Amino acid sequence: DGMGNLRVTKKGIRLEGISEFLLPLYVKEIHSRKDSPLVLQSDRNVTVNARNHMGQLTGQLTIGADAVEAQCKRFEVRASEDGRVLFSADEDEITIGAEKLKVTGTEGAVFGHSVETPHIRAEPSQDLRLESPTRSLIMEAPRGVQVSAAAGDFKATCRKELHLQSTEGE
Repeated sequence: DGMGNLRVTKKGIRLEGISEFLLPLYVKEIHSRKDSPLVLQSDRNVTVNARNHMGQLTGQLTIGADAVEAQCKRFEVRASEDGRVLFSADEDEITIGAEKLKVTGTEGAVFGHSVETPHIRAEPSQDLRLESPTRSLIMEAPRGVQVSAAAGDFKATCRKELHLQSTEGE
């Protein structure tokens, strides 16, 4: 019925204990025992490849000592409870679908191009700072820009002249 740790069963082949494969292993499914985790181990990295019906590589996940890399048309991270997409990435865009995006670095977030959002806010009891250290800061909206200070002062400072201009109206 087999040899050593390898047994032939009605459902396929059963391999008990620690086994080493010197060449690629091609299988339809790999399962661990119900009471044990499945461990894949390598001295360099573990790579999982997905191929289409013509044998062409369509996706690859590599877990290495320094990084986890995924190469595919689209990468997604889903919530375990309801399966909604928390993070997705493809060549054209990255989408973050969590309720809140929190940036915890001391320097904040740096964007190379424009940012579009309906709401930016600081953590409670923290100041919100929008800064462009070497260029201009531009806020535009076709229906108006509103700045309010409900419980404090509104201050505007500049090095040269301060201009407030209305193109229509007072």
